[in-house]
Amino acid sequence: MKQIFLTIGILLFSFQAGATTLTLVTLESPPAEFTLNGKSTGRNVEIAQECLKRMGFSSIVKIIPWKRALIMVENGMADAIIDAAYNPKRAEFLYYPDQEIYMEEWYAFKRKDDLVTFDKGLTNVGNYTLGITRGFEYGGLIQEAINNRRFKQLQEVVNNEMNINKLIAKRFDVFVGVKLTILNLSKNMGYADDIQIVPMTKTKKPYLLSSSKTYVAFSKQTMTKDISINFSTTLKEMIADGTVELIEKKYY
Repeated sequence: MKQIFLTIGILLFSFQAGATTLTLVTLESPPAEFTLNGKSTGRNVEIAQECLKRMGFSSIVKIIPWKRALIMVENGMADAIIDAAYNPKRAEFLYYPDQEIYMEEWYAFKRKDDLVTFDKGLTNVGNYTLGITRGFEYGGLIQEAINNRRFKQLQEVVNNEMNINKLIAKRFDVFVGVKLTILNLSKNMGYADDIQIVPMTKTKKPYLLSSSKTYVAFSKQTMTKDISINFSTTLKEMIADGTVELIEKKYY
């Protein structure tokens, strides 16, 4: 019996000490997460891996379509997912730390010369066809409008690049994305001068549709609640000691 408990103790110690390499998944969303020369990198990727390293874990990050990433953590094929907003359905299969890794600001984007505006409260969105990304949780008024099918039509795609390409090709009128991600990506794709943030009709200022915290959330199939708590504590230490700010400067 003592031998059994000793073996279990050794296994638990090895796991906590990082003997097992954790697999993290996320989406292509520069500058937060992207692939460069075949390697996963970006603001959130680097912060997450540094945090896990301080906890004693090694890790690899796979950048894949978002819907697939969610399926992988739900079924234990990946240990954690980077950049996941909270919702009750996801919380059924994910442990969320209480410290977010990122604060996303969601805006709608249009072609530069199109006279598209959104009224306050999105009361006029029935005039427009909207591009959305599969598996995304936008939050706020925009999520409500999507859920209630208030747009003229919804077109679902698998990533932000496809949203940008379809907008330029006039396949839909607007799409929704994280401001920093879309501005960075459109620049890299050569479309920085061809798209603009949709303004509010009355003020003509960029219409912030939603802002939401995102997290490195851990699969309940392979991880423990204690690991998510430890991650949160370590991430707060990285914010306090200036590590997060130093990483951000590399990408912004």
